[in-house]
Amino acid sequence: MKIFFRCDVQQRRGFILLNSLVLLLILTILAVGLFKMVGEQHHVTAAMRDKQLAVTNALSAEQYAEWWVLQGSGAANTGVCTTTATTSTAMVCTNPLVAPVTLPWTALDSSGTAQNVGVTYVPPANLLNISTSGGANVVYASPGFYVQYAGPSADGQGILYQINAYGYGGAADSVGVVQDTYEVTSGVVNRGGL
Repeated sequence: MKIFFRCDVQQRRGFILLNSLVLLLILTILAVGLFKMVGEQHHVTAAMRDKQLAVTNALSAEQYAEWWVLQGSGAANTGVCTTTATTSTAMVCTNPLVAPVTLPWTALDSSGTAQNVGVTYVPPANLLNISTSGGANVVYASPGFYVQYAGPSADGQGILYQINAYGYGGAADSVGVVQDTYEVTSGVVNRGGL
């Protein structure tokens, strides 16, 4: 006995069409997922670049502040800081920052009123492109620093300074803040860990 299966050509074409549509749907879902993943990776990479740029600018301002302290610039100009300053009008402050991680920085003046403080550091020409509109290789604003007199060192041989610095990335919300304790002893410098 022989059994024959009879399959109509129309049925085969319909089955192939249905399989093709299901396969096309699966490939479309995979492609959309890949495009979404690539877009998310782009945003993560941009955020990491902004973070690195902000920290680099903060470290640049901190290094300038350390150099500034070593020049003896603040020794003759120490007191309660009550305004924002430029590098030419900077001074070593005796009043601490209220919240070093919150910008703009504030410190309490002698009457207990919070005042905006800090020094805007403008690096040498052509090192930073500054623009509040953002873009490639652009920072939101100039970095800055705040030098606070922290008293004599434990051995009495040096002077301690607390240096806070901030730097921006490409947007207002990409900010890096660094803090260091700096000791100056007769021209010898000890950084951190104090």
